[in-house]
Amino acid sequence: MATVFFLLLTSLLLIASLYYLFTLYAAWRLFRQDFVAAEPLPPVSIFKPLKGAPADLYAHLVSFCRLDYPVVQILCGVRDPQDPAIAVVQCLQRDFPERDLVLVVNPEVIGSNYKVSTLHHLSREAKYDIFIVTDSDVGVEPDYLRAIIPPLTDPQIGLVTCLYRGGTLSPFPALLESLLINTIFASLVLVATQVEKTTYAFGATIAIKRHCLEQIGGFTALADYLADDYYLGHLAVRAGYQARILPYVVETHPGVVTLGELFHHQLRWARTQRTCRPSGYVGTLVIYGTVWALVGLVAFWPSLLMRTLALVTVGLRLLSAATVSGVFLKAPLLG
Repeated sequence: MATVFFLLLTSLLLIASLYYLFTLYAAWRLFRQDFVAAEPLPPVSIFKPLKGAPADLYAHLVSFCRLDYPVVQILCGVRDPQDPAIAVVQCLQRDFPERDLVLVVNPEVIGSNYKVSTLHHLSREAKYDIFIVTDSDVGVEPDYLRAIIPPLTDPQIGLVTCLYRGGTLSPFPALLESLLINTIFASLVLVATQVEKTTYAFGATIAIKRHCLEQIGGFTALADYLADDYYLGHLAVRAGYQARILPYVVETHPGVVTLGELFHHQLRWARTQRTCRPSGYVGTLVIYGTVWALVGLVAFWPSLLMRTLALVTVGLRLLSAATVSGVFLKAPLLG
């Protein structure tokens, strides 16, 4: 029995080590892509579904008002007429009168997912045929649209999405969630870009063509999905379009304040992953090399082979995490 356990642990450590090495290769492959800039650049409508007004909401929205792009419509939507986010948007309208910045307040719901209801109402006010959906806690650089829009000039591509990094340094639970995004989630996505067809999207950024969205039934088709971002990409691919993960990174700012909120947020994310991708969810057990290294050291400390494998695995884990976060994601936490 001990021999079987020893072999199992060494196998897990080897698999985890190979995974960490492949993560570095996958990051290099993704970020060496280069899309040719499109001219002229098509006009876009940006959707910002909002709820509540955290202290940094104004700063996040301002980053979209400062985009370097020819024609942009920014649509901010809320459900509750008393939502404090309304005052923030109105302040932006005063500060950036040159921007086509629209506030949409509509309490009507079309399903169990209230965010999708807001997106549905925003789509009815959109002027242009490329929609950008992005979460309220996302901040971007001025070149954001110039980086993500050109691939959509390919008629076969209906939707693009991109990686995101956690940029919150405090409080401590939000810092932990940012680290989890940068060192675990990002690695999973990077590996996936090289081993499978992209059939999903991430809420931090989704750019989709209007006719692609209409072909899948509009946002009403997502009204009762919890993971609306995942299924938006999934349905677009099922409709015959390609989805692409681009070599561009936006920054998200987790708003968890307590360790309890962090736990429940991570639990919800894990349940969503298990529902959407059950085989991939089970497969993630093999990537926790640090855990298997600690188990191996405790159970088989006298073994030189186990000690060596454990040390190599932990070293590769640290190298992979630091390189992905600091070099490719340019995260402020490890950059």
